[in-house]
Amino acid sequence: MAWKKILFSRAFGVGILALCTAFTLYCAAGRQTAVPTDARTQSAAQQTQPLPAPDPQPAPPAPAPEPEPEPEPEPAVTLPAERVETGTAGANAPSDGGWQGASDEELLAFLEELAALPHYKRVRAPRYLNYYGSHWTNEQILRIVNTDNDLLPFEQAWNADVGRGSLILANKYHYLDRYEPPELVQLSARYGTWGALQREAYDAFVAMVDAAEAAGYRIQTSSPYRSYAIQRDLYAAYADRNGAARADTYSARAGYSEHQLGLAVDVCQVGGYYGAFGSTPDAGWVNEHAHEYGFILRYGEDMTYITGYIYEPWHFRYVGPDAAAYIRDNGLTYEEYYYYYVAGDETR
Repeated sequence: MAWKKILFSRAFGVGILALCTAFTLYCAAGRQTAVPTDARTQSAAQQTQPLPAPDPQPAPPAPAPEPEPEPEPEPAVTLPAERVETGTAGANAPSDGGWQGASDEELLAFLEELAALPHYKRVRAPRYLNYYGSHWTNEQILRIVNTDNDLLPFEQAWNADVGRGSLILANKYHYLDRYEPPELVQLSARYGTWGALQREAYDAFVAMVDAAEAAGYRIQTSSPYRSYAIQRDLYAAYADRNGAARADTYSARAGYSEHQLGLAVDVCQVGGYYGAFGSTPDAGWVNEHAHEYGFILRYGEDMTYITGYIYEPWHFRYVGPDAAAYIRDNGLTYEEYYYYYVAGDETR
């Protein structure tokens, strides 16, 4: 039995030794494959980090705003709430017409006819109505009222805008007072019997006289610039001779004359009389070519109701080539050109 105990003891020892060896090898292998604590921490942090945000998508376009309703268009013609009577006296007086006694329907139809023509001005509708039923044509009514010729001359005049250069308007409704033009240039005997003109007008007139002479016509001016004092004395002489009412048809009162601007000339044949100029061949040439040099026939035939003066085929006014060509091509008086294209809304 003793030997059996010894054999069992040895076998048991060998088994225990093998078991310990296997355990030792297992632990060694475990240490070689274990993840360090900091590595495990880093791996866990990576797993817990949020995923990168996707690229932002463009916002959908904002809906277009609802279009605002368009305002109701104002009627082209309306009857004015108030009606006025202008103080016109003389040739333009609407003594045979007027809005009194007419129905609203009749007056509205009248204004609609006027509105169909060029240069109808709604703000002047109360003044147009004074000519309802008169002997004036619709075109004439617009011309009269749009150029203030329905007002009282002189009494309802306002100060001329002397800052307009060669386009200043001087007439019975635009007062120059004692205006003096800049840089007057004296005319030599070849171009005028006396006097001076503003530099721009002087150069243009000299060029026109030279061109006329080259074409076989000899012209000059018998009356260029006139001062306030000269015009005062001249008008007084005419008024004494013929009365003020008649003098007002062919002579300007002091402060209302274009000659005071230094931009107007009374043209005549060399050695001739300006009053006879209109019937000469020279006048035909000037009428044909004056606009090329910036001059217009200022007081045209049958235009007294707009210009305020009788037909004067000798009286030419410098306004510059562009304005002169437009006035000629469109058959305008200078009053109309000034009111429509120079002063515009600044006029009354």
